[in-house]
Amino acid sequence: MRGRTALGLGATGVAALALAGPALAGNIVLGGWGRVTADIGGGALVWSDTQAAKTATFTYWRTDTGRAPFGRAIGAASEPVLIRTSAGISNGARVRATGTGLGYVTIAPGATYAGPVIWCCDVARTEVVLSSDGRDGAPTPAGAGLDGDRVRWIAGSAAGAVLGSASPVEGDLRSTSVAIPGNTGPGLASIATGVAAWARRGGTSLTLGVPADTGVSGLREVPQGGTVTSVFATPAFVVTVVKKGSRASVVRTDVASATQRVVWTGAGAPVVAAGGNAIVIGAGVRVFSSAGGAKARKAVTAKGIVAALATDGTRIVAFERVTVTKGRKTVRRTIGRIIGSVR
Repeated sequence: MRGRTALGLGATGVAALALAGPALAGNIVLGGWGRVTADIGGGALVWSDTQAAKTATFTYWRTDTGRAPFGRAIGAASEPVLIRTSAGISNGARVRATGTGLGYVTIAPGATYAGPVIWCCDVARTEVVLSSDGRDGAPTPAGAGLDGDRVRWIAGSAAGAVLGSASPVEGDLRSTSVAIPGNTGPGLASIATGVAAWARRGGTSLTLGVPADTGVSGLREVPQGGTVTSVFATPAFVVTVVKKGSRASVVRTDVASATQRVVWTGAGAPVVAAGGNAIVIGAGVRVFSSAGGAKARKAVTAKGIVAALATDGTRIVAFERVTVTKGRKTVRRTIGRIIGSVR
């Protein structure tokens, strides 16, 4: 399904999409303190922002997904895809840069509904909805990305997991879906070129393999030393956040050898991103970085709590939660900016 203003859906539907206009160059300014994810690739910074929105009579969930050219600075934001739903609580969107078209694929799963998989955009600046399943118990998208010219996504349900594939980059909207082992959930799966990576809900190991329309080959189970709560894949390595008691670890698993390195440990739930040969980690206002699998070192202190991070392997973009005084009011904002460099 595709369309510039796409998908008019009701309370039992999944989403409604629209393409908005351009914004000014500079820092990214988001209203409120939503659930944000971000990525850098193909010369662009992409991000998603999910939060509740209220009308006079009801509350719905809104996800804004946008893109800005990323060079020496963050360029003008353009063509965000707006996803709105009153079907239920959103689990937050997850976005990956693809470097094709306008440059991203995003998923927007919900707590009680599957949610869509969306690629943006074709030469007509039209978003493409690759999957949107409104059935009860439908597989919920857990992660997505670009593998060659194929957009692939992993989704999970009580019946197990599936790998979906389509080629909107080439104008082919015919999709495939094939069962893969285990069950998974939002944030527990990721796709990169030549890599499919996922963890089971509540699982303590990472599954690695090579994705194809027929399934995932070369499967390997790699123990992670605790409960996996987040998975992020690059072509060379996979990053997991692993919980053990009150402590969290960030683990880098090499795709070729399946060897592991713990690059960071601490309390709470760290924010993690990867790009190039680097991993960046946010813990409160502190941002750490790890290059080449080395132990993470403190890179910079943010101005506000870090909600999301992205890196191209050299620079670090942080989305920080701050407050702004406007007259007599204190307003919440989330600011995306280049905050420092990988050390």
